[in-house]
Amino acid sequence: MSLTDELKEFAEKVGLDIVRVASAEPFLEAAERIKDQIRRGFRPRWKIEEIDTFCNPRSLLPDANSVVVAAECYLTSEPIDLSKPSEPHGRIARYTWRNYYYDVKMKLKIVADFLKKRVGSGFRFRCYSNGPLAEKPMAQRAGVGWYGKHGIIVTRQYGSWIVLGELICNVKLEEDEPLDEYCGNCRACIEACPTGAIVEPYILDTQKCLQSITHRQMVMPDHIREIWGDRLYGCTTCQEACPINRKVKPKDRKPDYGYVGPSLPLMSILEMNECEYRRRFGKNQIGEPWVSFGAIQRNAAVALGNIGDAVAIPVLARKLKTSRSMIVKMHVAWALEKIGGQDAKLALKQALRGKLNTEVRKEIEEALKQINK
Repeated sequence: MSLTDELKEFAEKVGLDIVRVASAEPFLEAAERIKDQIRRGFRPRWKIEEIDTFCNPRSLLPDANSVVVAAECYLTSEPIDLSKPSEPHGRIARYTWRNYYYDVKMKLKIVADFLKKRVGSGFRFRCYSNGPLAEKPMAQRAGVGWYGKHGIIVTRQYGSWIVLGELICNVKLEEDEPLDEYCGNCRACIEACPTGAIVEPYILDTQKCLQSITHRQMVMPDHIREIWGDRLYGCTTCQEACPINRKVKPKDRKPDYGYVGPSLPLMSILEMNECEYRRRFGKNQIGEPWVSFGAIQRNAAVALGNIGDAVAIPVLARKLKTSRSMIVKMHVAWALEKIGGQDAKLALKQALRGKLNTEVRKEIEEALKQINK
């Protein structure tokens, strides 16, 4: 048995669902594709000058020869909403119910230890999951899966219900071939996207994507608020529409690390301060520093507005008075308008008596107009 075969067998015993190998050569085509999307305005926060590094494993390990690409299925058969009477919840995207990224990374480190024992002291490596390199091109080259038209890697066994991880090493391993598969004429994910963010097959406009908006500090346009539903973090609508994904049987893998669950109580999220939020969810990606706390509270307000339960009015009213975030206040006012009724109207009127910036005042005045119609 070759070293590569031994590695794959060991990795599967550790609990990685798919393990394949790609070369560590730079991903030149992927880099050009990403640069083109930046030029077209679909990735406004990305910088063209950083993409060559992002698509080159040797930018992190100069003598890299191989990339071991792993996938772990996160699909479980748990309930998708834990709401209770008088406790409305906001939904969390499946991939972040637990910190599967951390789970994959820790398993890859165990695989790295296995390789080091076989290779010796000259072995060098880096392990990542959701890290600083372009994961999807690596997965595609290794034959873990192929690109779905939503831009997510689709596998034969688990659809796109996977997280990826990579072990970059200086050992030369036997490389796997890419899969000769694609999604054919299917357009289910494109047609399902609520904002039309999949502007053409394989091209995503991140400015429209709810998954991208979910952690960005920005004012949501009204039409986005209306279709936001009861989301708190993330969106998997395009994945749920995929015919391949619908056939996948849950693995029910439930690592303990970073557990958040399928939904969280929205009023509690609005009543937290940022320190409490980071302390409670810091082991999950929803608590990562790059996720805006203001965006999370904005999401909670919009979700409460769409759910429409008047039980949230006192919490929303307090938040309208006490929040220091203009963006949070604007969306809280919108939520009170959506819920409606005399208590919501009173809360909005009382807020107008305080010191407000122009944008918040306009949002409150518009909310009152809508309630009075």
